[in-house]
Amino acid sequence: MGILKIPLLSPIRFYNPNLAFDNDTTFQNPDNRVSTGYNWEGVKEIQYALPIPKQWPDYLPGIDFVVNLTSGLFYAQLFDFDNVLVKDLYVEAWEPVGSDIQYRVWLDGESGSGITNGFYTIKLFDNSDDSLLFESEALSIADWFEDAIPFEFWNFENDFGIVWDNGITMFTGRVMVPIRLYDPAPEFEKEIYQDDPGTLTTLRTIPQRVFNFDSLLMPVHVAELIQMAFANSELYLDRIKINSEETPESEIVEGSNLKQLSGKATFVDFNSEYMRENVETSLVDENVDWASDTYVSAVITGNSVVVNDPVITSGPLFVVSDSHAYSDEDIVIVRLIMTDNGTSTLPWASYDGAAVQLKEWGTVWFTYRVNDDSSSSFKLQSFNGDRAVYTAVITLFSIS
Repeated sequence: MGILKIPLLSPIRFYNPNLAFDNDTTFQNPDNRVSTGYNWEGVKEIQYALPIPKQWPDYLPGIDFVVNLTSGLFYAQLFDFDNVLVKDLYVEAWEPVGSDIQYRVWLDGESGSGITNGFYTIKLFDNSDDSLLFESEALSIADWFEDAIPFEFWNFENDFGIVWDNGITMFTGRVMVPIRLYDPAPEFEKEIYQDDPGTLTTLRTIPQRVFNFDSLLMPVHVAELIQMAFANSELYLDRIKINSEETPESEIVEGSNLKQLSGKATFVDFNSEYMRENVETSLVDENVDWASDTYVSAVITGNSVVVNDPVITSGPLFVVSDSHAYSDEDIVIVRLIMTDNGTSTLPWASYDGAAVQLKEWGTVWFTYRVNDDSSSSFKLQSFNGDRAVYTAVITLFSIS
């Protein structure tokens, strides 16, 4: 097995349970005290379970992170706090990072694949001998968290040990943070001309909506994650696009591993709809139906298609939706309800050139962030030797 590394900006913290630490002689980084009763120089560890929603407001999975690996293969599983296996996680190659191969690990399906609210851990195992490689910190998984807001960040350059853009789609870092926006403090830049009588004339003015923010107490590693994430190109706090030229300040609570953050958030788009500390996600149905197909037998009725090609002897065969136009920075969401009508092979799905093989039957969500003005169709595709006997109902949304 090669060297497995979790990038710094991964929201989920992992540790190697096979390593033994001696608190008297070994200094541990304060952000890596999951497996030990840490007590170094009078610093008391406060237990913390990272809050993870089952799904984000745009229906991307709550569990979603990347791992760098020099060689070998691993698999990932979700365990409850009684150490009972709950579900396998999906592991898929993402893109090379130097000599490393990067893998994306996520929990797919509808609403967290039916797991109940509670505490969990993720374990990473070596494919070759099933040995335990890494285990995550405690995770608190629930439908949503009233005392925290979503913080989302991504980069237009592949940096921080992460391939953000693999040529198909963008990886987004996400974490629920106990932060509140308060105390609006608008700023502006103004160029003024003063004539001889002293009359002031505005030549140019740039107003900015700025909110101060502070946090509840959080562990050192969560505070560092938020501070480092502010270096990314794109930042969203409570679904509002923000930016900042300054790193949020942090203050540690003496005798603990807890910090409090404070800083300023400048609204990028002068958002006038921010009325409260919970911006609802409003999905707009774009009324996209299935259109053309190359299957021998496919019945299309609006946004529903029934495919009945028991064995495909040549391919690929596909069914395509109507074309949908989008604009730069739009978020396009596709809900696909797949019903297996005869031990079918799961088809591939693609939108705007991003192709992935479906992992599960039932309700599957796809979320696409677009960075230009264009249009595209959603496609389901099967290949030679596949069995295609299924029903697919498509609904395409945009976020307003």
